[in-house]
Amino acid sequence: MTGKFFRGVLGCAAIAAAAISLSACGDSSTANSPLDQDVTTTMISGSAPESGEPSSVSPSEAAASSSAAEAASKATSTLPATKPEKPSGGQADDSKLSEKDKDYLAALKRDDVAFLGDEDNNAALTWGYYVCDAKGKKTDPAMIKIYVSAGLGPSVKSDNEAGAKADKLIAAAEKNLC
Repeated sequence: MTGKFFRGVLGCAAIAAAAISLSACGDSSTANSPLDQDVTTTMISGSAPESGEPSSVSPSEAAASSSAAEAASKATSTLPATKPEKPSGGQADDSKLSEKDKDYLAALKRDDVAFLGDEDNNAALTWGYYVCDAKGKKTDPAMIKIYVSAGLGPSVKSDNEAGAKADKLIAAAEKNLC
């Protein structure tokens, strides 16, 4: 009984010591020191100062300031493009694909195997080359099917559908890519 008590007291003491040592880390002498440099402010507005003093802004600086303000307002009123433009009327660029790639993609299309959001066929080609690479390394076929099924997961409604489409993808890759 006393052993448990002493271990509890020792644990509390260790926690208290850690809290005290960590609180010392938060003390920074630079946080309270005054600024060593002069602070410079700039007036952006195009209006003259209200104090009645003459403005020291030259006409060329005023023109530059107004054109900068105009450009800034235009920049904030238009939204940036969210998607890059696709070449040749929205279709992926097939000119860089080999005949093997084209045959493989045609087999996937024929078998209705598609990846969610894979408009440029990058995911389909990546998984096809994964199958060939895994087969070359003598990976267990069940493991290959598990990975391919997981890759197809978001574009299917059930595990059975994912397994069936994985089989089709693996067969298409073995026949056309490997």
